[in-house]
Amino acid sequence: MPEYVAFWGCYIPARMPNIEAASRKVFEVLGVSIEELEGASCCPEPVISKLVARKLWTALAARNIALAEAKGKDIMTLCNGCYETLFEVNHMLKEDAELRNEVNQVLSGIGKKVEGKIEVKHVVEVLGEDIGIEKLKEYVKRPLRSLNVAVHYGCHLFRSAKPDDEDVWKKPRLLEELIRVTEANLVEYGVERLCCGYPARQANVEFSLKNRLHVKLKNMRESNADCIVLACPACYIQFELGQTELRRYVKETFRIPVLHIMELLALSFGISPDEIGIKLHRIPVKNVLEKVKI
Repeated sequence: MPEYVAFWGCYIPARMPNIEAASRKVFEVLGVSIEELEGASCCPEPVISKLVARKLWTALAARNIALAEAKGKDIMTLCNGCYETLFEVNHMLKEDAELRNEVNQVLSGIGKKVEGKIEVKHVVEVLGEDIGIEKLKEYVKRPLRSLNVAVHYGCHLFRSAKPDDEDVWKKPRLLEELIRVTEANLVEYGVERLCCGYPARQANVEFSLKNRLHVKLKNMRESNADCIVLACPACYIQFELGQTELRRYVKETFRIPVLHIMELLALSFGISPDEIGIKLHRIPVKNVLEKVKI
């Protein structure tokens, strides 16, 4: 089985131990070895950080990449934002020798260097391609056939080295395939690709909630979705916390549970909800568990 350096990012260790627990359990079942990236910093965040201080953003990301290169293993991220930053910087440093030399001059001050020897992979690529969809199906012990799932891709999951290529849909389609592995039912709700609004909330919370999140939630509810499944902790925060915050701006209440894809896989693999900290969700997942008879 392949080995990876796990880049957990900021949100998962600090605010979402349930996602980390589910991931560790799933990798344990699959026999996938993951090594910790000691000394890693924030990726850093791919929107505001890049706009405000691009050179610093590039150097910090390069430092994280250098830490993984020292271990000789590809980086696996469980966050779309971390993927965006690390993938983009890794790609730039491989393609642009002048930039790589400039960054390495900065990193030399702390005894680090980037050589372009590793890849940055999102967890959906690791599961869907490196392990394989058919192989994953062998580990499903608890099919989730009665569960209606609304998928949220997240903007950064469309990141590709070839922006004009159809490859931009590769990871979103893999996320769909991973949901189908569990035998849950994917429901269509019409605005799957619309941003959840998380980046916008850093500048305008009301716009973020009313003009992005509310639109998605209304369509999801009309599709009779039992839960939302995604692959990004920032989107996870927007959907969980945002459903509560939205009450200030609209006369509607939403209580649609939110699950990271690793939690959905863990449940389908027969792993106990208690083992993955399912009770830590702000929006209770009780109805989801009852529907799939857990």
